[in-house]
Amino acid sequence: MLIITIEVNARTGQAIGIKEDLALYLERYGDARVVSVEEAPQRQMEQMTIGGGAYHEQQKKRVSRVRR
Repeated sequence: MLIITIEVNARTGQAIGIKEDLALYLERYGDARVVSVEEAPQRQMEQMTIGGGAYHEQQKKRVSRVRR
């Protein structure tokens, strides 16, 4: 038996149609059933910083040296 996990980047509301299409396709190779379908929220882009998280922490601690 194979257990296949698939992640599809599609609009919410298309889950049922995608599930049915995948199940029909996989039945060509044997008995297939869908165990679960989940809709996850879209991932937000993460801000990239030079040097990773340590660089970002240093920038927060840095004091401005501009004379007024």
